[in-house]
Amino acid sequence: MRHDSNALPLATSTAPGKLAVWSDQAGRPYLVQQQPDGSTTFTPLETALAQAQPPTTTERVTTYRDPLQTLLLALIAVLGLVLGGYLLGFLAGASGQRVVLVPRSPLCDTHRSSFLFWSSETKECN
Repeated sequence: MRHDSNALPLATSTAPGKLAVWSDQAGRPYLVQQQPDGSTTFTPLETALAQAQPPTTTERVTTYRDPLQTLLLALIAVLGLVLGGYLLGFLAGASGQRVVLVPRSPLCDTHRSSFLFWSSETKECN
């Protein structure tokens, strides 16, 4: 089918210059397609809609993980954190930084012992 000089554009689609819908004087709609070689194809709109591909069904993608895989992933994460802490401590020690924990008050241990009526209590402080 060739272009009718009396055809009027009705509406254009989302890709201007590639697809358009035109109507002739009788009111018949045509799908106008611009081909890559520069030619123009006129297809009756009813035919173009009948040839449209059916909608594709979408598949559901699940993110289910195997329990063993999850356990191994958690174990690797914990091991990475522990080794990262050791590496950080090593690097701090290599650069001359020291971490010293000083308690606010002396730590004392109290030992109590009793035998029949006799009891004793000793206190050791560090």
